[in-house]
Amino acid sequence: MAQEFQYDVFLSYRHKNLDSVITQKTFHFLESYRLPASLRRKGHPDIRRAFRDTEELPVSRILTDTIDNALRSTKCLLVVCSTDTPSSEWVDREVSTFIELGRAEHIFPLLISGDPEVSFPPSLKQVPDIMDRVMDIRTPGNSVRKMVAKEDPGLLKIIADVTDCSLPELQREHSLRKARRFVIKAAIAAAAFFLAGAVSLGLMHQARDYRDRAQAAEKSSMRVLQELTYGLPDRLTGVPGAYSKIAGILEENARQINDILLLSTDKTGAQYEVAANYEKLATAMSVLGSYTEAGRYQQQAIDVYTALCEESGDYAPLASALNNYGKVLNESGRFQEAADAFREAITLQQKTGEDPVTLAAMLSNAGANAIQLGLEDDAITYFQECEQLLSAADDSDYSTLATRADCAYNHGALRFRRGEYREAQDLLSRAVADYDRLSQRVDSPQNRNSLSKALSGHALCLSDQGLYEEAIADYRQAIAISRELAEDAENTDALSTLADLYNNCGVCLNTQGKYPDAGQYFTSAAELYGQIYEKTGTAADAAVYAAALLNTGENAFKAGDYERSRAFFRQGLDVFDGAAQQLGDSYTAQFYAWQSYDLLIHARNYTAAVDSGIKAVRLQPGDVLANINLGYACLYAGYYDDCDLLLTWAAGLGEGVADAIRLDLKAQEAAGLFSDHTEALLALLP
Repeated sequence: MAQEFQYDVFLSYRHKNLDSVITQKTFHFLESYRLPASLRRKGHPDIRRAFRDTEELPVSRILTDTIDNALRSTKCLLVVCSTDTPSSEWVDREVSTFIELGRAEHIFPLLISGDPEVSFPPSLKQVPDIMDRVMDIRTPGNSVRKMVAKEDPGLLKIIADVTDCSLPELQREHSLRKARRFVIKAAIAAAAFFLAGAVSLGLMHQARDYRDRAQAAEKSSMRVLQELTYGLPDRLTGVPGAYSKIAGILEENARQINDILLLSTDKTGAQYEVAANYEKLATAMSVLGSYTEAGRYQQQAIDVYTALCEESGDYAPLASALNNYGKVLNESGRFQEAADAFREAITLQQKTGEDPVTLAAMLSNAGANAIQLGLEDDAITYFQECEQLLSAADDSDYSTLATRADCAYNHGALRFRRGEYREAQDLLSRAVADYDRLSQRVDSPQNRNSLSKALSGHALCLSDQGLYEEAIADYRQAIAISRELAEDAENTDALSTLADLYNNCGVCLNTQGKYPDAGQYFTSAAELYGQIYEKTGTAADAAVYAAALLNTGENAFKAGDYERSRAFFRQGLDVFDGAAQQLGDSYTAQFYAWQSYDLLIHARNYTAAVDSGIKAVRLQPGDVLANINLGYACLYAGYYDDCDLLLTWAAGLGEGVADAIRLDLKAQEAAGLFSDHTEALLALLP
């Protein structure tokens, strides 16, 4: 049975002025073309529907999975080729996807400038016999009028393929129809001239000219704004200091689109452009760390999509916008509000009954947010649902691969915190491999930053298992990537990832007893986290900054610098206390775990240390740090059975954890802490 296609032709093109104009005219020509009656009588169908991203999906640069779905449900691919085309990752990806679908023989290049060698994207050059299907409409000076005149007969190649006609028969019937229409039009024009008179004819032409000019001006304005909204921001993201400029461009776009909206004949299309612009602006603000502004713009996009979906019944854009809003709220530490946004997005996406990969991405985001709320069981449920949806998806698809990588990373990070190192290492290894594949396909700052994060998480897991050399190798690779990205001081994401790397590398060195080297990394991490917190002012960033200060203090204690240790603990706990009150149980548990250790090593108040440790473990029973610090407090408070149970469990998780416990006990002894049970405890450790 022949495959049913939703679209007859997919138009792939570079969002440049000439390319966009030709694509627009080609799109309208194809959708309005009707086969000669003689061919329709033979059962050949007309072209029903063509696809181009700005026509079908104004937010196509955000919902790339929708473009992939359109490609999979299209019979033929028309590639508009100019000298600008090879620099477009989107066009090359669309061609390669169509080849992977086994439809290479249904790809048709429309050559508008340059020659095949310089104008074809790399994937197109690999298609056998592609030169036999080239439609060449190049003209001197790139005259659009002359190109369109050449395009009419040239497009018959793809029309024949879509309608299953023979090309010679279609060309013959098309020529005959044009000749008949010319005679009829000439007769009508002559009659109109003599009946209406020269004056009336002149007025009619003038009115048409004014109408055409107004429509052309509207389309030209929207075309420029689309390029500024989609093309320019995406190309500038790798340029240091570009994000503030992107925000300025997009804010101006919002004003211009609203002006056009008042006059537009396509008010629905213009509304989609408004919403898409707000979403891009929200993304730029998030990278700048301006989460309040990002949330405001994302909420404006949601308001526009809500009104549009009430008219059309299409919930997919609204679901995506709510998912993006959830990510902004998560980044700003508003985890409960983020959870509400993710739940609403998931419900709407399920209501559409389409696109399981997009639904999987929303589940992954909801899982990562649940971790921050301390809802670990809920998070695992989200991740497992995400993995189940992706199990049947094609991992050669870019969106599928990106979603799978995100899910594996977030799931792996949770398993690590719970001390489930084997599961964590497997998940984080998969995340590293998938992010590496993504970076090779699209070498963007976002993909490289994600790869660096995954390497850092994988290295931390290796370190806790005592695999120090492998961990250091991962850290070196990740730091090389992140230092380059962090040269853009506006990129909060890159700065945060580099700080994570410094902190985690410090943990690895600390576990090996290399305290001076570890101290340098901890100090660098704390400085970067401090800069980020000063910039954003969020409770989540305050908690991360506090943890870095506490790591620095703990390392100073092991090195024997007790005054410095006390100072860092005092500062870290002060910052952490204020942040933990605004965040969920996960952060509160971490605060109590660190407070327990401070009471133990500095105040020597063992009873209070036990009380704080119990609070931490009750909030997060599986947290490794909370259990270890409670174990130390029990050791010196005389609760030896509890001490043995807690510390032997932790030491059994991995060689690196056991090494860390031995070094901690040695440092505590050097600082004057004493227990008759220490030797017996050491004998129990693996």
